[in-house]
Amino acid sequence: MAFTESPEPPPRHVLHLPVAVGDLAGALELARALARSLATMSQVDVGGITVSAEDAQHVRHWVFCDRIMPDRRRCARPADHDEPCRPVDDPC
Repeated sequence: MAFTESPEPPPRHVLHLPVAVGDLAGALELARALARSLATMSQVDVGGITVSAEDAQHVRHWVFCDRIMPDRRRCARPADHDEPCRPVDDPC
C-alpha cells in the first residue's frame, strides 16, 4: 500500500512532570529555566507552559506572556509583566 498523507494531524501527547517546589514563585522560576533549556526542541511548546498546585491542577498559572505581537512574533517576557512586550529573539 502506497503512503498517503492524511488530512488529520498526527497524534500529540503531553508530558506531565511533577516537581516539588515550595511556592508559586519558585515553581514559575523553575518552569522558565526548564523552558529555556528545552526551547531548541521543536516538540516543546514553550509558550504553553503553565504551573499549578498539586492539589489544584485545574488552576493554572501561565509562565510566559506569549502575546502575539504585530509582527507575528510572540512575547518572551514572564506572564503578567509590566514592561512592554518583547519578542523571543530580541537581543535587549
